[in-house]
Order: sequence, then C-alpha cells, then structure tokens
Amino acid sequence: MQIDAVATAVGYPCQARRAGDGESVRWFGPAREPDRRALASWCSAVGPVELVWRPSRSYAPPDSVAELTIVTWNVHVGGGDLPGFLEAELGYDCDAGDGESLHTHFVLLAQEAYRASDGVPEPPEGAHVPGRIVEHPPTGARMDIVETAERCGLSLFYAPSMRNGLESGEHGREDRGSAILSTLPLSGPVAVELPLEAQRRVTVAATVPGPGGDSIRVTSVHFDVAGNLLRVLGTGGSMRVRQNDGLTETLDMLDPDRVIPIVVAGDMNTWSERETVILRMLRTYPDSPAPGREKTRGDWPPDHLFFRAGDGPFALVEGSYRVVQDNYGSDHKARLARFARR
Repeated sequence: MQIDAVATAVGYPCQARRAGDGESVRWFGPAREPDRRALASWCSAVGPVELVWRPSRSYAPPDSVAELTIVTWNVHVGGGDLPGFLEAELGYDCDAGDGESLHTHFVLLAQEAYRASDGVPEPPEGAHVPGRIVEHPPTGARMDIVETAERCGLSLFYAPSMRNGLESGEHGREDRGSAILSTLPLSGPVAVELPLEAQRRVTVAATVPGPGGDSIRVTSVHFDVAGNLLRVLGTGGSMRVRQNDGLTETLDMLDPDRVIPIVVAGDMNTWSERETVILRMLRTYPDSPAPGREKTRGDWPPDHLFFRAGDGPFALVEGSYRVVQDNYGSDHKARLARFARR
C-alpha cells in the first residue's frame, strides 16, 4: 500500500486538516488519486483537529515517575464515562487540583471519541455523512472529548474521522474519531488516513516522555469491522490487513530503523486473536503481550495493545496487561498495560 505525505500535496480536495492546529500535524494517506477523492468526501464534513500540547495541571516531572500506564478504550460516542473510569481504574480525580502527588502518568488512547462544536461545518453537497450515534454514560451527562480534556486538565490530540450525523446537538454539530489524552505533554503529532474500506478512519499518533523521560510513540487505531460487498469482493475480505499495512508503512517512514519505542493500540474490530492482522502486528511489534481471548465487546476480542521496545530503556511490567472488567457505559471494555524502566 503506497503511502503519501498529503499535508503539502497540491490540490488535495479536503481543507479540514489544514485548519487551526491541523497545520501542526504531519498528515499521511493513500497516494492513489481515487482513494484520496473518496476520503475527501468524508473529510469535507468534519471540523479541524483539536490539539492541547500540554496538560493544564501541574504534575510530577516525567523523569521522576517510575511507571507509565497506557489504556486503549472505545468510548462509544459519549457512552463511556471517562472521568469515572479514570478515577476508579487509575486513581485520577478529574475534579481535584494540581497533581504533584501523581505517581503514575497515563496515556489514554480513545476510539469513537466525539466532538460537539459549531466549528464543525455544514457538510457540502455530496459529502459522505454517516448516521448519528448518540450515547449517554451512566451518569447521564454526555461530555465530548474536548470538554473531558478541559475538565480533567489533560493534553489532547483529537482527529475526526467522520461526521456524527447531520443533526445538531445541544452543543453544536458533531464529528467523531480517535484521540490521545494524557497527563504528559504531546509532541510530533501525526495523522494517518487509512485505506478506505467501509468508513474513513484516521489514526492519531504522538510522542510522550516515557518512564525516566525517554520518548515513546503512542498510537490510537480504529480499523473497520467490514467493508461493503464490492470492497470485500475486491480485496478478498482483507480490509483490516490493508489498513494495518498502510499504517505500518507510515510508521516505518517516521522511524525506518525502528529505534523509537512504540505502542499501537485500539479497536481492531477483530473476531479472533488468530486473525491475520493480529499475527502480522505481533511480528511488527515483537515485545507485545499475547493477545489472549478475553472478550472486550460482547463475545469478541476486538481491542488490543501492541508494543515494540526499540532502543528505549523501559519494558512492559510483567502481569500488568489486562482487560478492565467494567465497561463504564461503553459497549467496549478497556485494555491497559504498565511500562517501567528496565
């Protein structure tokens, strides 16, 4: 799958990526013109990226923190109670003051995050707009990813993949996509438009300080569950493999020698831990924990976390990779793992 850096591509028909902080993001996507035109139809209906480079609270410096917790969670377009999850599972109170006593920094890689804003434009004629999904958490108070970052004092990188219906909600028009939330500052934001199968999917990646201050790249991924019939016939049903190959090629362009530690995690929409895309990712990320058969959505294991240590001086904490048993209002359960200096 040929990948092209499209941030400076002449004539690329979607402008949403270049608005606001989108100019600070390195954008990649399929190089084929038909793919780019199709993706642009989806992109034209969404707003710009959201970037909050640094958390708004004061925390202990990264080089004094022994561990980093990384979580992946599909938050079901508002259904997941993020503040409740952070407090119960990570001991992080979004309504507390500065966190100088924080002993474990965290990165939360979210999929199906949503943003409600009048800054989301009216879709142009012919734009691709999927149906609206509106879910409420157990608290009843639906809160978008930007509000969550502000309330919890976290850094944020959010890139919408698609619009969330034509309607306007209480706080404005909506889009949805993938995000990174963290107690750590973000740098080097990258967005990757995956090969189009069923829906436009944008993977977000950024670099954060790992345990001891060494850098680690964190990546929030959402693959398609199924393509339409024509796409399935045309690809032999290999949509997730194609999407993963496009992502891997891009990440290897950023780090050809694979020396930077990296976590790639998210909703892979896989049916089995033996699916081809999982086996390929285990080869690419050889330090990953075994995927396991734990069910993270209904009777299926779609959510995974993969890791490659590179030249970093830290490793996965043995026994820390687990599925969170409460779904906190989402239709997915989160996975998390802890990393520490060797």
